[in-house]
Amino acid sequence: MPGLIARVQPMKIHQEERHFRTKGGLHITDITDDVRQIVAESGVTDGICLVYSPHTTCCVRVNEFENGMFEDFARLLRRLIPHDTYYAHDDWDRRTENICEEDMEIGNGHSHCMSMLLGSSSESVPVADGDLALGTWQRVLFIELDRERDRRWLVKVVGN
Repeated sequence: MPGLIARVQPMKIHQEERHFRTKGGLHITDITDDVRQIVAESGVTDGICLVYSPHTTCCVRVNEFENGMFEDFARLLRRLIPHDTYYAHDDWDRRTENICEEDMEIGNGHSHCMSMLLGSSSESVPVADGDLALGTWQRVLFIELDRERDRRWLVKVVGN
């Protein structure tokens, strides 16, 4: 209508980073409560929450947090991608890129293969009414595919 001025709310953008030490070897950490706290602190009531891990041997997934499922999942991954087989990634007579002294001591080719199979190092979850719009049993999970390590994950919340 002529003469009406639309009031546009500025978009909010909030980012936080968390650090922790994993227990290693297909260990799953439920980070849902921490992510929810970050969403609440962001002031975003309607938007999207991205949870991201900047590491190549772990991933962030949304799934049910249930011990029997984790046992089944770990057993399946170990059958598909065994630790005790040859990986060119761990062959120091062949590998010439991205060399880390720590990885030379303990190979992690299996962890990289698991990560490629599992996919995303991040999950995006809708934010509605100031909270994560997760399903009844869904949780945000940080999955360590390698040995015990210092890790970090980031959350970016964007919306109104």
